[in-house]
Amino acid sequence: MKVQLFIAAAAAAMCAAGAASAAPEVEIENAVARVVVIPEARSDIAVDVRQGRADLPQLKVSQRGGGKVEIDGDLDRRIQGCNYHGGASTLDAAVNPPENLVINVRGLPPVKLADAPLITLRVPMNVNIDAGGAVFGSIGRSDSVELAGAGCGDWTVANTKGDMKISVAGSGDVAAGTSASLQASIAGSGDIRTGATQGLRASIAGSGDVRVARVDGPIDASIAGSGDVSVDAGRASRLKASIAGSGDVRFGGTADTLNASVIGSGDVRVGAVTGSISKSVMGSGDVVVGR
Repeated sequence: MKVQLFIAAAAAAMCAAGAASAAPEVEIENAVARVVVIPEARSDIAVDVRQGRADLPQLKVSQRGGGKVEIDGDLDRRIQGCNYHGGASTLDAAVNPPENLVINVRGLPPVKLADAPLITLRVPMNVNIDAGGAVFGSIGRSDSVELAGAGCGDWTVANTKGDMKISVAGSGDVAAGTSASLQASIAGSGDIRTGATQGLRASIAGSGDVRVARVDGPIDASIAGSGDVSVDAGRASRLKASIAGSGDVRFGGTADTLNASVIGSGDVRVGAVTGSISKSVMGSGDVVVGR
């Protein structure tokens, strides 16, 4: 079954009135689904739903105030996790779902992701997606991205011209491209891996990791738990690292200044620092400068 909806975003009217507006949000909740997000030069949101072969409740699409679009999978508290026993990555599962990737839903036989609904979203170039459940998605090239993922689904995000904000709550992973600035937040065991950016603010509460290819600009990393923040290379105008737990902050480039605080067994390791160094350590952790 296929359903097509075109929902005009309230942002268009606000712009016509001369008011600044945020990107219209799409919220996907309580769902098992694959999602393909196509950013375009438009002010409305087009929703195309192909229900798929799985015996799942019909997806419900509605519009709320402020141009927000809600897609409800009607599986509140029934999704019990994702199981995959293959060796390949599941990060492109939205487009190429592995046959042996299944989702456990209370009251139903195991659901193959390949049989789950496919949602295609055509959205403005400033993307704002909030997804919860077992949602596997991909986002094309955009002007900016806000992505919040909760549950066990994985996402891929293409390069963005502007700011990228990614938050993960649960076990899902995100692989993203380059950005002008990056905010990465993890609560759980999911990982975030991205390309180069010009400023990083990373926050981890749990065991998930943030890994960035390069940062040329400020770095602010905060860890509460065992997760790691790793930046392979770059030139940081300032590096601020705060650790409470066993997680590590690693920067393979050069920082102009370093402010490091460690409580626990975590380490801060920096390739080089050209300016001032301020450090505080309580526990068995360490602050190390030099390759």
